[in-house]
Amino acid sequence: MADSIMTVRTERPYRKIYFTWMIENVSKFSRRLHSSTFSTDDDCRHEFRIVAKFSEMFPDAHISNVSIGLQRVDSEIEPINVASKVRLLNMDGNQYCQEESRWVTLMIDGAPIYVLSELFSDLPDKLTIPEVKTSISSADEHKLIGLKGKKLLASYRNLNKVFILPKDVLIVTGKIKIFGCCPVKRVVEDSQKKKKLQLQTNQVINDFRNAYINGASTDTQLIVGHQVLNVHKFVLQSRSPVFRSMFEHNTAEKNDSAICIPDVEFQILKALMWYLYTGEVQKLTYDEYCDLYEAADKYQVHTLQRACSESLMLSIRIDTVCRIMVLAYLHNDSILKDHALHYIWRNFTKVKLTEEWEMTVQGHQVIASEVLYRINMFPCGAVPLKEQ
Repeated sequence: MADSIMTVRTERPYRKIYFTWMIENVSKFSRRLHSSTFSTDDDCRHEFRIVAKFSEMFPDAHISNVSIGLQRVDSEIEPINVASKVRLLNMDGNQYCQEESRWVTLMIDGAPIYVLSELFSDLPDKLTIPEVKTSISSADEHKLIGLKGKKLLASYRNLNKVFILPKDVLIVTGKIKIFGCCPVKRVVEDSQKKKKLQLQTNQVINDFRNAYINGASTDTQLIVGHQVLNVHKFVLQSRSPVFRSMFEHNTAEKNDSAICIPDVEFQILKALMWYLYTGEVQKLTYDEYCDLYEAADKYQVHTLQRACSESLMLSIRIDTVCRIMVLAYLHNDSILKDHALHYIWRNFTKVKLTEEWEMTVQGHQVIASEVLYRINMFPCGAVPLKEQ
């Protein structure tokens, strides 16, 4: 008997968390604030929050020292390794500074780890704005040259670096990496066994594909208008909770060999059936993907809906994004919605001129209102509410 070669590896050696926190009225605070808690996902038990500490330095010029830290707040007892990258920006997306840090361990119930500390003011009239130089000297910090040009850097008395904060709003954004968090191990089978399993799976799929194409031993008909599709009841039952409910409960479809499908076009119904039999998504047009996305949600074929959602993400353009956004809202698809909102936010000057946007405003006022709220909260160039 031949020995089987087994390979063991650790999955996901680290986990990432992306965060964005907007702090308003920065120069008005003289205390400590913290964000809501966040973690990598539902499986990870480690939680964090961002902490901002404000120290008023010169009240007459609204100058405050702002320190940004990270704090672990979960109830787990084991230490973990953490690396972070934190950036500070204003509402226009201009970056003041960033800092990368790493701790060997981060224990619970400890003080925040402060990674950034800078001076900010929202009163440029009280500060000294440096002249913009036409040449760069060795004394200039390269990362601050752009801020000087935008008049976002000033001095005050003996302070040479005070960041000017328009609208008195500071945005803290960045990411955390957690190493050795909730490690999972998996045994990877040798290539021969995997190859054999794949061949068997492909054979089953081919058998179901042929059964659908040939229509052998079908026991149910799906009717759309004057067109008929012959199918197998057990396939529909096993792949769609909606069809299963039709056939198992006391409904007309249970004892009837024909089911009328009134709100799905025949071409879309065929694409839906093809997926139920084969697990394959046919190549369709943009409009057909929209229709198949809705049909998949109606019949609770969630894997097909996700596949259509991914295709729609790739189809987002100026002339398609409004319809995709409305679909995402109506079908509670938060991932697709965030992609569409982010695209509109980036390209709103063009999107607002389209007929599709006008139709959205007239037919879906709640959706249009949320888009406008996002645009107003984060003007073009700033960071969005969620970082993808």
